[in-house]
Amino acid sequence: MKITFRNLMMTSALALAGHQGLEAAEVQVFGGYAVTRMKSETQDNQATLNGWNSSLTTYFNNRFGLTADFAGFYGDVKPTITNGDPVATRQYSFMGGPQFRLFHTARFESSIRAVFGGAYGYVPQDSYNNLNQTTFAGLIGSNFDVKISRHVAMRFSPGLYLTQFGTNQTQKNFRFSAGPVFEFGGAER
Repeated sequence: MKITFRNLMMTSALALAGHQGLEAAEVQVFGGYAVTRMKSETQDNQATLNGWNSSLTTYFNNRFGLTADFAGFYGDVKPTITNGDPVATRQYSFMGGPQFRLFHTARFESSIRAVFGGAYGYVPQDSYNNLNQTTFAGLIGSNFDVKISRHVAMRFSPGLYLTQFGTNQTQKNFRFSAGPVFEFGGAER
């Protein structure tokens, strides 16, 4: 089954629309800088990719929520077959899953999440026109939010980012995101 960005966004919007009548519903919108350290299972090539990360989370109660996570990474990767010059690489991920709030105080919030979905990677150079792939992606990570005001916080989000690019190779990558998170709804704390 092919998951498209449009279908994922529509599902997220419908889930949020169902929350309009609930007073306790809280929505968090995050957007910021992201970096990932990509490495193959065989450790033959590694690269640091920089980019963006955005997520949308709606909490059904004080602890449990659902998250839709989107990211894009860009960088140069050294080819393993030719040992040639590094090639520009692009990777986009679209994932969703549960998020559990651990701590929630007036100044600090922490949560953990496990999101799964897909990743699309490609090389945008003419000589590599056949190198593109859509594959499994998953992220197990946490969020640390430091409150700036009632509706704005600064988020620091480390995690283990899993992909399966190549021929049945699982890449276990480190991913870190940082940026503002905006909160809407919920009871005043």
